[in-house]
Amino acid sequence: MNLNSNYSLEFRKRKENIYRLALFIGELFLKNGAETYLVEMLCRDLCKSKGFRYISLFVTPTVIIIGDDRDDGITFMKTIKDRTINLHKCSLLNSLTLKLISQENIDINKTINLLIKIEKKETYSFFVKSVAAGLGSATFTFLFKTTYLEFIFTFIIVVSSLYIFREIIKFSMTSMLGIIISTFFIGISSQFLNALGLAPNSNFIIVGGIIPFLPGIAITKSISDLVSGDLLSGNARATEAFLTALSIGIGIGGAMKLWIKLGGYI
Repeated sequence: MNLNSNYSLEFRKRKENIYRLALFIGELFLKNGAETYLVEMLCRDLCKSKGFRYISLFVTPTVIIIGDDRDDGITFMKTIKDRTINLHKCSLLNSLTLKLISQENIDINKTINLLIKIEKKETYSFFVKSVAAGLGSATFTFLFKTTYLEFIFTFIIVVSSLYIFREIIKFSMTSMLGIIISTFFIGISSQFLNALGLAPNSNFIIVGGIIPFLPGIAITKSISDLVSGDLLSGNARATEAFLTALSIGIGIGGAMKLWIKLGGYI
């Protein structure tokens, strides 16, 4: 009786450790922008590889729930509030998870430490990201045969708008406010330069300036999730993309409206 009891406690403890590990991996995947179907597949395969067949997962961009629907009903849940896009971390997590799946026995503590290192891994600084985004946007406007001066103005406006966005989201609960104000700045700045005669192709500056804020990845992931059958996640990402596009429209439209009211012309 004692042997069975000890075995039961040991088995339950091992199951809890594996489930918590899978939950942590899924959390890091979602925080760094992985598709929900990929998170669900890898977490399920990890648990099954360790002998836990009756696993149930519920994954959306904002929450992950993992539990057992047959035996003792162990369930863990984690909400995801901060999300970004970091494909390098997703690649590291994918490689580590596949390695764990192939191993018969794993050291939980060692694996947790590896995951923490991945979570804290240094990424590109804001300066590098903003300069890269500025150069990309300015190069895009240059394709429309804009002047070198407009190229420089686009670069400066994009870097400035990204700085504004970063400062706003520090105290804002949603990124929508940051996008609205940042794109408003892009619209007003481009029209002001046009009025001074420095940027006759101000419309192209606006088009290039909003590129870093476009929800291209959200739309792509939405379609990917919908095709994979994750209707809830797909619709959530589609809604996110719609609200982002709406925010850009409000910011640029508000800037144009204000400019006209101030006596300017488009």
